[in-house]
Amino acid sequence: MKKMDISTILASAIHESKNQVGTLLYQLQGVKETLPKNNLNEAKITVIEESLKKLNDEWVEYLYLYRLASNGYELHVDTFLLDEFLDDQVFALLTSANAKKLELSYHCDSQLTGTFDERLMTAVVGTAVYNALRFARSKIQIHATKEENFLVISIEDDGQGFNTAQEEDSPESNTGLGLYFAQLSANAHVCHDEEGYIEKQESTVLGGAKLAIYLPQ
Repeated sequence: MKKMDISTILASAIHESKNQVGTLLYQLQGVKETLPKNNLNEAKITVIEESLKKLNDEWVEYLYLYRLASNGYELHVDTFLLDEFLDDQVFALLTSANAKKLELSYHCDSQLTGTFDERLMTAVVGTAVYNALRFARSKIQIHATKEENFLVISIEDDGQGFNTAQEEDSPESNTGLGLYFAQLSANAHVCHDEEGYIEKQESTVLGGAKLAIYLPQ
């Protein structure tokens, strides 16, 4: 029997696990629909549902990470209205923020456009917001601006920031892998010999952590 590369096996296992999580989410939604309104178990089911959604998004991130690291990902760029793109991201993540009683919003010029791979940036923004959900005190904001030849999408929170023992030592922290994924995703965007990149910063708006993704235009 021909030997398979271990990375290929892991990628296949992740794909199968992601499908199983999707099935569980579908079945859980069916259970929620059978519950009477204001049922005491509804909140518990919502917590389970949000945990499964986060796990599903992490599997997606790992698959993209594998493809990016192995040069097996083909970039699909298009031009998007940032107001619509960020509105979609907030809509998808708002339930998770509400479950933690956190405010999630986005801010950008209504006419701002940018060129990027929508699938990758959706995964990057989702990963960054999920990380911010663990450290924010009350709010998370997503911003998009143009700086010279770069579109900058930033995720900011009002927690203690990147340079804290809390974020470095937290057993729940997926910061390192998430940042690596964001870096590879940004690097994959190249325009006029300029490559995308990320920066960890302090939020001047909220006072906590800020992850800025720079995409050349």
